Amino acid sequence: PPSPPPSPCALRVLSLRNPRSSLRTLVLYYMQALREEVVLPSTRIAKMGNLLHSTVQYSFP
Repeated sequence: PPSPPPSPCALRVLSLRNPRSSLRTLVLYYMQALREEVVLPSTRIAKMGNLLHSTVQYSFP
């Protein structure tokens, strides 16, 4: 599973320590999230379809 994004509090601490690197981290997180949003829906839909199919098969033999 994708790692959860850091909490706003953690980001605030990061930005206080090193603004440039925290901004870069934030951008990287956004890029990763966007890429996952683009790539995952198709696999998610496929998984949902498989799940639905198997559920229907089990429910109505």
